[in-house]
Amino acid sequence: MKKIDWKSSRKWGWPLNVICYNFQRLFPGRDKNIWVFGGREGHQYDDNSRYLFEYVNKNHPEINSIWLCEKEDLAMKVRNLGYQAYTFNSKDGKRISKKAGVAIYSHGLIDFGIFPKVGGALIVSLWHGVGFKKIYNDTYHGFYKSLKRFMDVLFSWTWRNLTIVTSEYTKKQFAGIFNIPEKNIVIAGQPRNDIFKQKYTKEEVLKNVDVDFNKNIILYMPTYRGFNMGKDAMENIVRGLYESEILAKTLDETNSVLIAKLHPLTPHIDIRNRKNFVILDYGAVDDNQALLAVSDMMVTDYSSCFVDFALRNRPVVFYMPDLEVFINQAEPLYDEFFEVSKHNRSENIEELCNEIKNPSNDANTIINEYFEDPSIKGTCYSENVFNAIIHKLNK
Repeated sequence: MKKIDWKSSRKWGWPLNVICYNFQRLFPGRDKNIWVFGGREGHQYDDNSRYLFEYVNKNHPEINSIWLCEKEDLAMKVRNLGYQAYTFNSKDGKRISKKAGVAIYSHGLIDFGIFPKVGGALIVSLWHGVGFKKIYNDTYHGFYKSLKRFMDVLFSWTWRNLTIVTSEYTKKQFAGIFNIPEKNIVIAGQPRNDIFKQKYTKEEVLKNVDVDFNKNIILYMPTYRGFNMGKDAMENIVRGLYESEILAKTLDETNSVLIAKLHPLTPHIDIRNRKNFVILDYGAVDDNQALLAVSDMMVTDYSSCFVDFALRNRPVVFYMPDLEVFINQAEPLYDEFFEVSKHNRSENIEELCNEIKNPSNDANTIINEYFEDPSIKGTCYSENVFNAIIHKLNK
């Protein structure tokens, strides 16, 4: 049974963060046409918040949209793209935060700093992925789960008025995970996946990567292996692939290059790239979604990235050489994961090579049944989210 880690401010959120937020809710007078956006704890300009931010700027000029972040160099980067951006601790950032009627995040209130000044605004959670890994309340049981739910009411750093999901399955999933009523959850889709309706070239996305653009791109995106699995857990898997003669031969036979995009928390792996095996340096590709848009096949494991990639109806392969260890030592998985991953599943390099040689879209249909509601198929997810926010404001 998982016990509560009382010392982890990240698990409990930041109590001061939420106390500050709740105090500000006592003071009304916010402008519903001022929307602030934040992401990844203020450290990056990416994910669902970025895509919705750019969409609203382009298509709804009646909304004053501002990006808030931690450091000035990131704010400058966003301003150089033609948008408004400030650090949340700057004079302008504080002023705008106190006036904003809508605050949109991808990771939590912490996206607006440890002391967010958005209390009283409509808080919208886009989140940063949907999948089959159990997180938050679903990792606790019995007394500890009840206590966690109670503490969430007081100190939840994922507090929100409106939650955006992609399907009925994720609606029920998020209601339990975050202890929120389903009436405050709207099926609208992830704004970042609107990118798949646009056209990108390999040359454009991989301009900073030494790779043959005539080859098929097999994108390897594994999930993060936590400290419970040991600091070398991910490196051992990557080195096993890199040193495999069978895999090298398969890549040559299929005219493919394997591009590994590792989780940002994964320690650096000192491997020299070669023509058919490339590990992306941090920052080599500006946008993960663009990378998905130009890849021909995805190899992943327990990461939620397969949900996004399945929308392209390209082959998804589940490579899980450490399945039992991951379940027991890292993060538990929902039963539905095993139903989906039985298609295109490999637990060793030989099986992986067979999947590469004989690509199949078998997993995509069932993935989309879980994560893509028929009501939003073919629609603009960003516009869906925008309309959901306006509807909530009007209510």
